[in-house]
Amino acid sequence: MVAGCSYPESAPEMDDYDYRARYPLSVESEVIAVTFRGGAGGLMTEQERYALNLIVADYKDRGQAPLTVVLGGSGLNNETLAEDIRSTAVDNGLAKSEVRVGVDPTLAADNVMISFVSHTAVVPECGYWYRESYTEWENANSVNFGCSSQHNLGLMLADPSDLTQPSELDPRDGQRTAVVIDLYRAGEITGAEWNESDTTISGVGE
Repeated sequence: MVAGCSYPESAPEMDDYDYRARYPLSVESEVIAVTFRGGAGGLMTEQERYALNLIVADYKDRGQAPLTVVLGGSGLNNETLAEDIRSTAVDNGLAKSEVRVGVDPTLAADNVMISFVSHTAVVPECGYWYRESYTEWENANSVNFGCSSQHNLGLMLADPSDLTQPSELDPRDGQRTAVVIDLYRAGEITGAEWNESDTTISGVGE
């Protein structure tokens, strides 16, 4: 009798309870690569210079460091072109550490390839109301619950690669740390002091 009245055990599906599992965000990566050959004097042609400006703008918008400049063959034939590309990219706002120059013997000797990795967030599509929420007796989340939040979050990401690996934290301010420790040792307030005054909300800005 007891066995006949028992309910079968089953593990809950996370999709039923967690909107992040039901509507996950993912990342697609692709390599953007363009090959330059240069012109007179080994420098970029006007068309290549214009193309490089577009590449740098695209890199700033959605690229992942570094911007790679690869010389073909032994690298001796296009040193001038590679330096022209590197210096122009830096002049357009990139840090010197973002532009890396290398050599690829498998690339044609008269070519210089510029490339970077681009990450794009893949967001869920929302608006599928294939179940009526008012007829449900489980008191569970609606089918579309959380979809728009995930969709908007993916569109707002400045760096979609944060979905797979968080960015490194900036180093701690050593000077500020030393000040706080000295104040603490002296028994003084380490944070900002609250200034109590008679200022009212209506008087702000007057």
